Amino acid sequence: MYFTVTTFGCKVNQYESSGISEIMKQSGYIPAELTHSADIHIINSCAVTENSVRKVKGLISRIKRENPLTNVVLCGCFPKAFPVQAAETGADTIVPGIFKGLDTIKPPPSPYSLYSPQSERTRAFLKIQDGCNRCCAYCIIPKARGRVKSRSIDEIQKEASFLAGVGHKEIVITGINICAYQSSLVKAVKAVAQIDGVRRVRLSSLEPDMISEEDIISLAECPELCEHFHLSLQSGSDTVLTRMNRKYTAREFAVQAETIMKHFPSAALTTDIIAGFPGETEEEFAETLNFAKKIGFAKVHAFAFSPREGTAAAKMTGQLPKKLKAERVAQLQQLEGTMRADFFERLIGTEREVLMETPFFGHTRCYTPIRTTVAYERNSIVEMTVTDAERDYCTAISNSLNQCSS
Repeated sequence: MYFTVTTFGCKVNQYESSGISEIMKQSGYIPAELTHSADIHIINSCAVTENSVRKVKGLISRIKRENPLTNVVLCGCFPKAFPVQAAETGADTIVPGIFKGLDTIKPPPSPYSLYSPQSERTRAFLKIQDGCNRCCAYCIIPKARGRVKSRSIDEIQKEASFLAGVGHKEIVITGINICAYQSSLVKAVKAVAQIDGVRRVRLSSLEPDMISEEDIISLAECPELCEHFHLSLQSGSDTVLTRMNRKYTAREFAVQAETIMKHFPSAALTTDIIAGFPGETEEEFAETLNFAKKIGFAKVHAFAFSPREGTAAAKMTGQLPKKLKAERVAQLQQLEGTMRADFFERLIGTEREVLMETPFFGHTRCYTPIRTTVAYERNSIVEMTVTDAERDYCTAISNSLNQCSS
C-alpha cells in the first residue's frame, strides 16, 4: 500500500512528519510518488491559527472529493486541542498528538525511536524537547502539547550522529520552547556541535527572557553555531505584552538584542509579531512599529491575532475587526521589507559561508538566501562574497570557483 504525509505548521511538525514517514516505510508501506495515488494520506496538523485549521479542513474535503477511497489520518495539534472539531472533518482515523502508527502497525517504544535522514532537505531538524509550561494569553500550544518534556543529551547525540552520518551538515535544534530544555540549551548545542560531520548548528525560536548573557557568551564559544537568532517579540508595546502574559518588557527585549549583537556582531535577528491583539490601540500598534524599526530585524513574521477557543485572549473584550488586523499586518510587512532591504544591503561586499541547497541556491549562516550564476554541488559549503541585494535574496560569487567542500 502507498502513503503520503502532508505537514502544516512549525519545524517541530516537520521533524515529526519525517519520523511518521520512517514509521510507515519500516512497516512496509511505500511512499506515493503522486499524492492522489496514496492509499493512506496522513495529515500532521497545526492549531495555532484559525487559518491553519481551515487549511486542514479544506485538504480533507478535497481528498475525500477527489479520491473517496483514500484513508485520511488526521494527527497533530488540531485533534489534540480541538477534538470535537476534528471529529467533524471527515477524517477516517484521528490521532490526537503524535502519530505512532496505525492499528495494524506496531508502534515504536517512543516517538524518537526511528530516525529519518530527512533527505528532502540539506538542513535536518532535531527535536530536543516538547511542550511548554508558559501560559501566553493567545496560545493554544500548552493544551495541544502539554508540559515540557526533554530528551536526554545521550539520545540527542545519537540522533545527531545518525543525521551527520547520512550527510546532513547543518542541524536545526528545534522544539516547542527550546529555552526550557532541562539540561540547558547551551549543553544541547555543544553536544550536537561536537558530533563528527556537523558543520553548522542552528537554533529555532527563542524566548527572549529565558536565555542569559552567560548563555550567550557560552554559545559564542561554539564556532559551529549559526549567527541567526529568532527572538519572539509578539508586540513592542509593554501594555500589550502584559495583556499577552509575556514575561518581559520592550526594554528588556532590546537589552537582550543588544547583548546578542555584542557577542555575535554579524548576527541576524528575526522575530514574530502579532497584529491586532484584543484591545490594541493605534498608539500601542505605533509603539510596536517604532520598536521593530529600532531593533532593525532582518525578517519579521507578522500575522493577525487569531482567537483560539480555550485561551484567555479569546475571552477578552476589545476584539478587533479582521479588516483592521489585516491593515496592521500589511503595515508590518511594509516595514519588514524596508528592514530586510537594509540588512541585505549591509551584506554586500562581505564574505559568507553558504550551504548549497540546490545547484544555484543556498543560505548563509545568518540565514540569508543566496543565489548564484555558477552551479555547485548540492549540500556543499562554499565561501562566497555577496555581490548584490534583491528583494528576497542576495547574489554572491565564490571566492574561488574551486573552493567547495564536499
